[in-house]
Amino acid sequence: MYRLYGRPGSGSVVVEAILEAAGVPYEVELVERLQDGQVPEKLACVNPLGQVPVLRLPDGEIMTESAAISLYLADKYAKADLAPQPSSAERARYLRWMVYLATNIYMTGLCAYYPDRYTADQNGGKWVKSAALARMAKEWEIYAAALGDKSYILGDKMSVADIYAAMQATWNFDVPAFFRKHPNLRQMYDRVTAHPAIAKVWGRNEMEDWKN
Repeated sequence: MYRLYGRPGSGSVVVEAILEAAGVPYEVELVERLQDGQVPEKLACVNPLGQVPVLRLPDGEIMTESAAISLYLADKYAKADLAPQPSSAERARYLRWMVYLATNIYMTGLCAYYPDRYTADQNGGKWVKSAALARMAKEWEIYAAALGDKSYILGDKMSVADIYAAMQATWNFDVPAFFRKHPNLRQMYDRVTAHPAIAKVWGRNEMEDWKN
């Protein structure tokens, strides 16, 4: 059985959603959030960086990094139809946007939420946050333009990239304002979260508190 180390609202949500959609047995090990810089012992044992998600595979192998785990699971459980086949024409676009989300929007979001981690200047956090928010806005504009009027980033079929984007959309500081600016992302988000398995995971992780 898979064991997923995560916490509600974190990067573990996309992994949980894939496992749920694939219909494979898994359990979630909730990891408490300690003060910045402190790592719970049970997490440090599997990821020295102290980050979630961590996925323990049935054979005991440890995987970290949300994008890597997502790509692995989507390929392993191809019957769930959450990723284009390696030989397909859509594969290049799929990989492009998965990595874009991981290395741009995800990482810039971390800078915005935890700015003091990214500067040695005691007073530099506010500048890091300001620059991160401006960059993240640009990164989302690029993604929204790529989505255009399509239902999903690859066209008419949902993929892990859409789940990944939907999760990260909820990390904006003002989600309703974000969706008003990008109505096509809101439409994509609603399509993704209408999937029964994903809706179940979203509910468990309180991913729609922004609607209250």
